Amino acid sequence: MSDIVLPNPRLRRRRPNAELVRSVQDGRRVGESLVVLSAGDEQAAGDHRTLAGELARFLVRRCDERHQGWLTLRQVLLDAGADVPWEKCARQAIDPTTERILADVATPGRTPLVRVQHAAAQERVRRIAPHLDAAQLLRRLKLEPRVPIDDERFEQALVAAVDARSRERVVKVLTAALW
Repeated sequence: MSDIVLPNPRLRRRRPNAELVRSVQDGRRVGESLVVLSAGDEQAAGDHRTLAGELARFLVRRCDERHQGWLTLRQVLLDAGADVPWEKCARQAIDPTTERILADVATPGRTPLVRVQHAAAQERVRRIAPHLDAAQLLRRLKLEPRVPIDDERFEQALVAAVDARSRERVVKVLTAALW
């Protein structure tokens, strides 16, 4: 009898975090990265932060291609003449998105990719909100608020508008959130 132990072919191979980071940089193995982060290995906490950071960077970039709510809101803002440093705000959204990913995977249960992608879009909106003039934007959208809009309420309304998938829905969400 031989002492050779063959690996179980049905078990998934656990890739090292460094390999997953490179894969996520190339836009691959995103779901697998979420599974690894959800496993919560205490000894790999630093590696998990690096992986979560790369995942956040990927998700923030991906908003411009795949998140319909973000694309719709961005188009509404562009049509209304918003002058926002888009790329700077995207870079600023990476660290808060990393923290949200780490908090999400720390909770028990499955972490769907859709949820962390939506968190990335919300963080992008939070970063652009201070660059927008609420009164001017609402006038251009033909909305006249009855009361002055403070910055916090305006930011919350924009974050809520990330769920909208049409221009009409964005206006409806903003109206509901601000009145």
